Amino acid sequence: MDAAAGRLGRAPGPRRVDGRLTSSVPTETALDLQVDRGDRALGLTILRDGHTLTSGSVADLPSPPAAAHAWSGGGDGSSLPMSDYCLACGAQNPLGLQATLCFDDEGVWARLTPRAAWRAPGDRLHPALAPVLLDEVAWWLGALVMKQGGLTNRLAVDIHDTEAPVDGTLVAAGRFADVTPVDRKQTFWRTESTLATASGRLLASASIIFRGGADYSERQIPYFKPRTPPETFRRMFPNYA
Repeated sequence: MDAAAGRLGRAPGPRRVDGRLTSSVPTETALDLQVDRGDRALGLTILRDGHTLTSGSVADLPSPPAAAHAWSGGGDGSSLPMSDYCLACGAQNPLGLQATLCFDDEGVWARLTPRAAWRAPGDRLHPALAPVLLDEVAWWLGALVMKQGGLTNRLAVDIHDTEAPVDGTLVAAGRFADVTPVDRKQTFWRTESTLATASGRLLASASIIFRGGADYSERQIPYFKPRTPPETFRRMFPNYA
């Protein structure tokens, strides 16, 4: 969506990318893009044969965020299991970030130096990095709070700094204290996370909703269990240990 907005003439600069996933999106099928132009936002809908797969918007972010210290993660945390081909943490995905995530009692974080594929011209941050990495952090924040598997289905990512050079380690992190229920049944949880440089320069922030439950756990937990030390797994998903 962000790339489409740029191709459609949205000026580069600080912006909010907001998206809601309502169906799986095939990657090898021609899709349709519907555009709704507003004064401050560009509405975008991705469709297949007239059926909406995902919708959202890219809007100007007129004011900088209030000065705040972005939590940068803990010290010696426990490593979270990586998958094989995930775009964020897939160890065997040649195009992926191949990020390693950790957690402790306070939250979840990832520290990495972006590979060449995730750098824009001028050695700046590729605009796709923040949504991909913060979505991964959000998934684990929600899963570890609920102690269940799940998915993220609503993302709002604020790109604050589009000109920062990427010349070192980046930190993506979020705290459990900032994960809050959205509904009475506590099926949906709102997570908050940030992406910053190692020196604390805020690049992006995200408010991402996680949806969890036993039906997701049935499919996902068996994948994680053999990839996780037993003691760590008991902390993560005690009901399935």
